[in-house]
Amino acid sequence: MPSVHASLAVAALAGVLALASASGSTLLAGGLALVILIFTLGGVAAARAGAARWSAGIALVAGLGALAWTWAEGGSDLTPMAAVLGPTLVASIVVQLLRRDGRSGLTTSLAVAVTACVLAVLPVAWLALRESGDGEYPVGLALLGVGAVGLAEALPMSRAVRRLIGVLLAALGAGALVLTTDWVGDAVPAVSAVVVATFAGLLAAVAFAAVDRLADEFTPQPEPVAVRVGGAPAAEAGTGDGAEVAAVPRGAAAFLPLRVSLPFVAAAPVAYVLGRIFVS
Repeated sequence: MPSVHASLAVAALAGVLALASASGSTLLAGGLALVILIFTLGGVAAARAGAARWSAGIALVAGLGALAWTWAEGGSDLTPMAAVLGPTLVASIVVQLLRRDGRSGLTTSLAVAVTACVLAVLPVAWLALRESGDGEYPVGLALLGVGAVGLAEALPMSRAVRRLIGVLLAALGAGALVLTTDWVGDAVPAVSAVVVATFAGLLAAVAFAAVDRLADEFTPQPEPVAVRVGGAPAAEAGTGDGAEVAAVPRGAAAFLPLRVSLPFVAAAPVAYVLGRIFVS
């Protein structure tokens, strides 16, 4: 199933970002740029709102601009994130004024544009946390939480149960990592590690739930579509000739980029705050 693949992609991407963070801030910045690209060009551009592509472009510029600014300065404060939001708000309003398709859905379109810009800059908090003292530890622990929830999303059970399991795995994994590795245990107390990983996993679970809600509301009902099975010719729905016909939902693929990127976007602020409080 596509959602299972996306969940496994979240776990894999969390591992890649953790390794990048351990290697240095430059590689982590490159991985975060990929997250921003997936979110804006994959998720925002597909939104059902006026001038969605222009909104995605503005959000992309905001996210990459704040990321480049933070990487160039090498600082751990959030000034670049806050500084880019003012101009992007003005740009979003200008885009709405230049629309040639009328003013239908103006409020919705502007809300999508502004929200996209805010969410696009949030992943920069991962890099700002990495630039703080001993920042590689809280970044790795928070990504462990996100990855654990991503793995749990692939389990064949109800949404609530698998997300609860994912958060519990995040807590257990962080505690086990601190207790079994001296280099992590010396830098991070066990309780602090569990708190950072658990809350990052919790926000990732909330992000998965938000994407599920969007998919349930905006994905159209499955339509009968002929599917070729075993090399047999495709047939019309409800007909025979040895061909198996399945109902394929159209439009669900539009939410896959959000499912991959939004957990990292949502977990970034809580990882930064708790990482600075308990570790850095």
